[in-house]
Amino acid sequence: MNKIERFKKFGLLLIGILTFQLAFSQENYIPGYVIKNSTDTLFGYIDYRNWKKNPDKIYFKTNIESNPISFNPIDIIEFKVEGEIYVSGIINTEVSPTRTDMLNDDPQINIKVDTTFLQTLFRGKKSLYYHKNSNGKENFYIKQNTGFDLLIYKRYLKQQDGKRVIIEYRKYLGQLTLYLNDCETINSKLENTSYKQKSLIELFQYYYKCSQSNISFQKEIEKIHTEIGVLAGVSLTSLEFHSDAFAYLVEAGYNPSINFSCGIFFDFILPRNQGKWSINNEILFSTYKVMGSYEEYENENYYSVTTTEFGYSYLKINNLVRFKYPIGHLFLFLNGGISNGFAINETNYKKKESKFYTTERDVEELALNDTRKYEQGFILGTGLKYNSFSLEIRYEKGNGMSEYMVLNSSTKRIYFLLGYRF
Repeated sequence: MNKIERFKKFGLLLIGILTFQLAFSQENYIPGYVIKNSTDTLFGYIDYRNWKKNPDKIYFKTNIESNPISFNPIDIIEFKVEGEIYVSGIINTEVSPTRTDMLNDDPQINIKVDTTFLQTLFRGKKSLYYHKNSNGKENFYIKQNTGFDLLIYKRYLKQQDGKRVIIEYRKYLGQLTLYLNDCETINSKLENTSYKQKSLIELFQYYYKCSQSNISFQKEIEKIHTEIGVLAGVSLTSLEFHSDAFAYLVEAGYNPSINFSCGIFFDFILPRNQGKWSINNEILFSTYKVMGSYEEYENENYYSVTTTEFGYSYLKINNLVRFKYPIGHLFLFLNGGISNGFAINETNYKKKESKFYTTERDVEELALNDTRKYEQGFILGTGLKYNSFSLEIRYEKGNGMSEYMVLNSSTKRIYFLLGYRF
C-alpha cells in the first residue's frame, strides 16, 4: 500500500469517527427560563440552538441531569435563553417569495396563520418582533392590544412601458407612522427604513431616543466577527499526467512528495446558528518536488531512460465555506471551497540517457516547454477545534502546470494542518 492510499484510509477513518461523534452529541443545554400559561416562571436549562428560523418547540430541563420536557407555543407564554426572548403567539405570516428570480405578477398578500414563537427585538412602550418561517421568509410584527400585527411588505412584478419591473408594496411604513406617532420627527427616519432587521432596529432606536421612553429589553444586533490565526503542517502531494502522447510523463510513476506547509487565515463567522457557518479565507504556502523515470528498451544495446523532475512552490489563496458543530467543549468542522495557487518557484527538468550500440548520449532540457504559473483546484476537509487550537485533514485536487491541450496534468494533496487562533 503506497503513502497516498495510507493517508486516504487514515483520513476516511478520522471522518467516520468525527461523524459518529456528531450523530450522538447534539445537545446544548444552557441556563434560561420559561413562563408558563399560569404565569409561573421555571428556571433551568434550555437546549439552545441560536435558531436561524424561529423554533416551534423547545426542550427544557429543571437541572442539567434531569430528563428534558418539551414546550410548544401553546404550553408557555415566553422563554429566555442566551440573551434572547421568545414569546408565543398566533400570527399571520406572509409567505410570498422574496427572491428576485422567484417573483410573480400576483400583488395579493398571501397570508398563512401560524402558532409559533416570535423573537423579541424591542420591548417597552413600543415593541418589535421578528419571525422567520419554514420557507425562510422574514416577517416583522408590532404589539397591539389585540395581539401581534404583521408589518406588511411584498415584492412582485408588474408590466410598465413594455418592461417587467419590481414593485414594492410597503404598507409597513404607514403602519409604523401610526404606531410611532408620538415621535414628531419619525417620518424623516421612516423615509429610509427598509424591511430588514438592521434597518427596523435603527428606526426603533431612533424612536426611543426621540420619545425619551425607557427600553425594557433590546435584542443585541449580531454582527460578523473575524478570527485570525496561523496554520502549519505537512502535505503529501502526488502528480499525474494523462495523454495519448507524452509517454515519458504519463508513465513516469512520480514519487509522492512530503513537504512543510504554513499560512495565515481570516475566518469570518456569520451570525445566528451558534456561529456554525463561516467564510474561511487563507493565504497558504505549499510546495512539492517529484521525480519519475520512463524507460524504452529494445535490447542491451538499444534503449533510453528519461528522468523528469518537477517542483513548484505556491502561494495559495483558499476560499472555503466552513460548517462547525459543537461536541461538548470541542467543535467538529467540515469545509469546502476553491484554491488559487500562484507559483513563486519552479523546477522543470528532463534528462534523457540513450544508447545505440556504441553511441551513448545524454540530453538535458525542459521537461515541458510550456507551463502555467497558476494552479486552480478544489478543497474538502474536516477537523476538530478546541479553544484556540484546531487540527484538520484536508484533500485538494488541482489542475497542475501543463499548458498543452493534449496533455492534462493533475495534482492531489493531502494536508495535516495544526491551527492557532489569536
